[in-house]
Amino acid sequence: MTETASETILQVSNLTKIYGREIRIGNRIQFGQHVRGAHEVSFQIKRGEIFGFLGPNGAGKTTSMRAILDYLKLGKGKIQIFGFDHRKDRVEIRKRIGYVPGDMALFENFTGEELISYFGKFRPIDQEFLQELRSLFRVKLHKKIKSLSKGNRQQVGLIAVMASKPSLLILDEPTSGLDPLMTANFHKILKKLQKEGVTTFLSSHDLAEVQAICDRVGIIRNGEMILVEAVTELKSKFLQNMMIQFTGENTPTEEDFNQLDTVISVECIKPHTYKLKIGKDVTQVLKFLSRYELKRFTCEDADLEEIFLQYYR
Repeated sequence: MTETASETILQVSNLTKIYGREIRIGNRIQFGQHVRGAHEVSFQIKRGEIFGFLGPNGAGKTTSMRAILDYLKLGKGKIQIFGFDHRKDRVEIRKRIGYVPGDMALFENFTGEELISYFGKFRPIDQEFLQELRSLFRVKLHKKIKSLSKGNRQQVGLIAVMASKPSLLILDEPTSGLDPLMTANFHKILKKLQKEGVTTFLSSHDLAEVQAICDRVGIIRNGEMILVEAVTELKSKFLQNMMIQFTGENTPTEEDFNQLDTVISVECIKPHTYKLKIGKDVTQVLKFLSRYELKRFTCEDADLEEIFLQYYR
């Protein structure tokens, strides 16, 4: 199957997973319980995208990722990868997927070199790219994995998985344990692979990381997908920060600002100076400000962390 730039690599439709079951006797006595891992989760990822998957612990991120990988049986829903059914065609799919879990278990008596060689028996290694990975990561691959720190083990796992340049990378907290330099190098690698058409599905708690490298983001809460949006659009549409400094004594109060529908919060940080968080419509605020003399005015998009917190408060 030939991949094109507009091709949908991963299509998730109504993914639902319930853990446990309830047993009722009559109308009163009940045993067990339902725990909802994911409910009607739907999204798609195009070829060459870096897609960020966000949500706090217990929101359904790991359940969704494990279902996509066919490690969990779906309650209902449909998942297609490269146009194949994720269950019926799992062997063909796994030839082209690289997966790094958040708690990646490695053969501790192997050296890093031995692990990479072992992975190479299942999928051909791109030797030129492997040398690039060796130069960007600084882990000592001749040492046994059991002697390495968590961060160095993570580097070994990333090298072993990425050396074959899989068409789709599924990464669950991949930079956990990495220092800032190694994280930056890892981001460079993902961007390089993106230019070559590799697709990345990235779950991360690091919102700065998602903002820096992801094209689109999906936010999951209580097992439900509540938003899928381009990062640039999300920042510009949902929350903006304003800093306003007035001239003279004719200055509005915090109460005046709070009367505006688009104002989310307002803070007087010093006399005649206010900091506002506003929704996507700035027109109402600009009309309001036209009544006053301004000394200084700035408006900028909120960062992803601020937007994310708005959805979880």
